[in-house]
Amino acid sequence: MSEALRTNDGEEESANRADVLHFIVGQDRAGHWIVTETHGLYGGIFCTRDAALRFAKFETADRKGQLELTRERMEFGARRRLRRYRA
Repeated sequence: MSEALRTNDGEEESANRADVLHFIVGQDRAGHWIVTETHGLYGGIFCTRDAALRFAKFETADRKGQLELTRERMEFGARRRLRRYRA
């Protein structure tokens, strides 16, 4: 699953699609709009579809193929790092 990118000097480079940010936009059961990055790095919860799409388009620099709109119900799962505090 890699694709070739053409550099300024005309040479082709291989780009691993797993390294490219890809966002999925959908709704949760409550009707909130959810944006999640497929690597689980970040995302957000939005009140409107337009706000969710605007965020995802900004994060992908509006590159085609890096944004997917789904009809399936989504749930936002934020990963949190737990820190242990010493007393």
